[in-house]
Amino acid sequence: MNDRQGSDREPEPKVDAMAIVGTLLAGPLCWGGIGWLADWLTDRATPLFLPIGILLGLGGSIYLVWRRLPKH
Repeated sequence: MNDRQGSDREPEPKVDAMAIVGTLLAGPLCWGGIGWLADWLTDRATPLFLPIGILLGLGGSIYLVWRRLPKH
């Protein structure tokens, strides 16, 4: 029999700050790069797909970080 209190609960998962920062940076960079490539391939004078890609990448990376965080 274990006398320590709280030993029946599972340990809380740790949050890796570098993984969060990396995810938040990688999404806009990757999707922004895809948007830039789409602008370059379509020979646009003003960028259209670049800001769309950056916003989609940021939204996706925020969603991924939110899903990975432990629930309390």
